[in-house]
Amino acid sequence: MDQVRRVRSLAGTIDGFGLISVLVAMVLLAVGVVALSSSSAFLMSMQTDTSIRSTATSIAIAYMEDTKRRPPRTLTSEGPTRVDEIGVEADEGLFVRSLTVVEDPSAPDVVKVTVEVRYPAGMGRTGRIELVTIIYRGND
Repeated sequence: MDQVRRVRSLAGTIDGFGLISVLVAMVLLAVGVVALSSSSAFLMSMQTDTSIRSTATSIAIAYMEDTKRRPPRTLTSEGPTRVDEIGVEADEGLFVRSLTVVEDPSAPDVVKVTVEVRYPAGMGRTGRIELVTIIYRGND
């Protein structure tokens, strides 16, 4: 008989979840959902930034190759120019390309050529890709 009473008294203490247990579980679930959604938004912005950076790099490489094909004596610096995603000049282009040509003091008849492309990096930031090469102009 004592054993029956003990079993009933133990069974009576485990009636189910209390209100506080349910509230704690809901708070933990809410925190988890918020963490997942914020990390998802962060991953999406990183993916977009990576895509735009890749496009800016392609623009810089293409323009550097175009610059290398020019006659070396005609190379001069160019100011910032807005271009679209394929590198064509456009007033509403997202990318800004510039070319800097400076004499290299370490060697005669050599110029240092820098192509810079600026791009929107999200959250109000601006990213920058810079390619540098040395071009021999030759002597007269």
